[in-house]
Amino acid sequence: MRVMSYNVNFGLAGDPAGVAAVGDARPDIVLLQETNRAWEAAFVHGLGDRYPHHRFTEPEGWPAGGMGILSRFPIVSIDQLPSHGGPFFAWRVVLDSPLGRIQLLNVHLRPPMSDSGSWVVGYFSTREDREREIEYHLAALDPKLPTMILGDFNEEGDGRAVSRIKNLGYADAIDEHNGNKRTWEWPVSGFTLKFQLDHILHDDHFVAIASAIVEAGRSDHKPVWADFERIDP
Repeated sequence: MRVMSYNVNFGLAGDPAGVAAVGDARPDIVLLQETNRAWEAAFVHGLGDRYPHHRFTEPEGWPAGGMGILSRFPIVSIDQLPSHGGPFFAWRVVLDSPLGRIQLLNVHLRPPMSDSGSWVVGYFSTREDREREIEYHLAALDPKLPTMILGDFNEEGDGRAVSRIKNLGYADAIDEHNGNKRTWEWPVSGFTLKFQLDHILHDDHFVAIASAIVEAGRSDHKPVWADFERIDP
């Protein structure tokens, strides 16, 4: 079962290259961040036949806060979780899949930007905010369901939120097969910032047999996917 996460960039709403980046990778489930009405229309029009089960929620406050899902499998429920530390909500999604009933936590954690708008200050001052966010979201999960936590974490694998999840026994499928490679790029004053901000973490009900960072689409984020098999821990 192939699961993808993709921050599509709200400023590119409806971009055909973003839709093609998803379609060409042929995932079974796609968790999206920074969607809006135009992105919803583009994905449903372009890929709706492939993904009969889809849901989108408009952003609240910041225009980058929307979320969406495209799924080949039935959506049992979606719980919207308010943020505790950042501007964006999260989703807890329950699906009936070929690997059984599973839950996925779709996150878009606080960007590393201070309240005054400084990315330099925010890089150091927002780490605890993301950790606080993820603690709140973890408390909403059903411990009985096999779980994946994925999305735009706005921090690398050694960040406090990602580390908190790993300390619970989760593994990062992107790191497992690709190492610490960038999933996000942003040009600044003649050079390009490059970080791995997008992750697909899974508990011990799954094994990731492959994963990839896709060089497609025009978003500042790259689509990432992982192929999973179900195992009994």
